[in-house]
Amino acid sequence: MSPIRPTLCIVPTFLRSEDELEVLLKCLVSLSATAPDAEVMVVDDHSPERGLVATLALICEELGFELVAQPENAGFSRTVNVGLRHALVRGYDAALVNADIEFIDHGWLDRMRERTDVQGRPAAVVGARLLYPNGLIQHAGVFLSLLNRSWLHRFQYGPADLPEALVACRCPVTAALQFIRHETLVEVGLYDEEYRMSFEDVDYCLRVFEAGLECIYEPSVRAWHLESFFRAKPSPKIRKWTLDSVDRMRRTWGAKDMSRWVPEVL
Repeated sequence: MSPIRPTLCIVPTFLRSEDELEVLLKCLVSLSATAPDAEVMVVDDHSPERGLVATLALICEELGFELVAQPENAGFSRTVNVGLRHALVRGYDAALVNADIEFIDHGWLDRMRERTDVQGRPAAVVGARLLYPNGLIQHAGVFLSLLNRSWLHRFQYGPADLPEALVACRCPVTAALQFIRHETLVEVGLYDEEYRMSFEDVDYCLRVFEAGLECIYEPSVRAWHLESFFRAKPSPKIRKWTLDSVDRMRRTWGAKDMSRWVPEVL
């Protein structure tokens, strides 16, 4: 068994409105309540509404969380890598937590830490069963559709208690709630910063598989997820970053056989 290490939960933020701050507050309060032993680093990706960042600083101080303010808007991978570098240097495990996640259950972090892979080893990366506020499944792992070589979420829009979604699975998992073991950071490294806004999490999982390690979907870990709440109105810059990331994903992995790592290839 791997040693029980401290975990650094990394919450990337980009605030443009009071509504977004309210959603983030629910995330942070539920994180504090359900994983009280975790250290938390909020990394602000140079939010345009600086007054909201000042309020966020007060919230983080009240909760005992660390706030790191980026000097410029850099995109998702570069923002979460700020926290992942700290975890790597400190010898911590890491958990990526989207700002639009709200935790439901206590003990979710322990279950991620305890998750093994199909070979009985500590799982290198662990994902969660994420639910829309209406109770339907948003994420139960990721699969590759051979119809158009798109990466899609397993059982999306299915009922929360769908039997097939209650079984652990070896597959890529979303960064919306993603546990990364310290040993994985040492062997695989950080997120690829050329993915500015899309597919960075799938790319990381494929790199994990390529290194001979495994990513596991763990259905006992549940959380609410307001999918794309913070990306509802992308700017021209974000749209370009997204298109560039899609292109990088296709160039890097588009011609490769994924069946070794993703059993649900359809």
